Amino acid sequence: MKIQQATDLSNRILEKAGFRAEESELITRNLIEAELVEKKTHGLVRLPKIVELTKSGSIKVSNDDIELISERSASMHFNARYKPGFYAIYKSLEKAFRKVKQSGILAVGIKDLAYASGYIGDYARLATEQNLIYIGFHNSPGGLVPFGSIRDLWGTNPITIGVPTHDIPVILDMASSQCTWGDLMVAKTEGKSLKDGIAIDNEGNATIDPVKAMEGGILPIAGHKGSGLAFLVELLGGGLSNSRIGGAVKGGWGSFYILIDPTIFRDLNNFKDEVQSAITELKSAQKAKGVNEIFFPGEQSYFKRKKNLEIDVIEVSDKLKLILEEL
Repeated sequence: MKIQQATDLSNRILEKAGFRAEESELITRNLIEAELVEKKTHGLVRLPKIVELTKSGSIKVSNDDIELISERSASMHFNARYKPGFYAIYKSLEKAFRKVKQSGILAVGIKDLAYASGYIGDYARLATEQNLIYIGFHNSPGGLVPFGSIRDLWGTNPITIGVPTHDIPVILDMASSQCTWGDLMVAKTEGKSLKDGIAIDNEGNATIDPVKAMEGGILPIAGHKGSGLAFLVELLGGGLSNSRIGGAVKGGWGSFYILIDPTIFRDLNNFKDEVQSAITELKSAQKAKGVNEIFFPGEQSYFKRKKNLEIDVIEVSDKLKLILEEL
């Protein structure tokens, strides 16, 4: 499917669901960016759920915009008013990019997001294009089962860090879970099985069935270490922004991110020179048997995005295309 064709289809679906044009465009922007880097888990497969939650009232489509609750010299706190995370975060970034140029470092909290925060790697990419470092913590629904439990308490709780360079930005965008909720959605839509050992059913038994995993939960990366990371993201993304924390504190979902201008510590070009030296050292390191190239975080996504923009095509499966056309 051509990129513009996919964009128009998404916008039509969202506007039909009641979103304003600006909201539709920013939500679509995030979904398309996920498709461009081939993160199908965060792309167009999300549209049916967005429409469903809009119909149920869980996602608000009122004319109210996000609200700036409080502002200090180095912080901003927003109320998303149960708008989708995609929209609220992009809107907060517009204001944050202007403010951080004066403060040098800025902490941003967003409370009461509806649904998910989206493909967070794109927020980090935009920050690096402004020569800023991005550090993000975002909680959301997603079914992560803490280490030692058989019940899901938290979202897949990603940690995202973006660092500007002279060329390809370094962007680490990783979930605390062994797969994302989007992986379950894609597997369910395409009628595929999950990998062994990444999910459990509602009785705590291992499962490769995405439907049973949705009823049970997803296991954390690296056992207790991933579980610990997910808990901290829950406390920062949820707790610090005055949002929901698992099932213990009710409310919408939350986001917390920090923007850092490297020039508060040192010359920007010198910083980028040393980042490049570190990248060069990594890529020239002795390779393990069977490894052709060592990649740094975000490098492969960069090339996938570049390739897909050049060929002007997004791969959409026949099954998903039918679902979207029905919407």
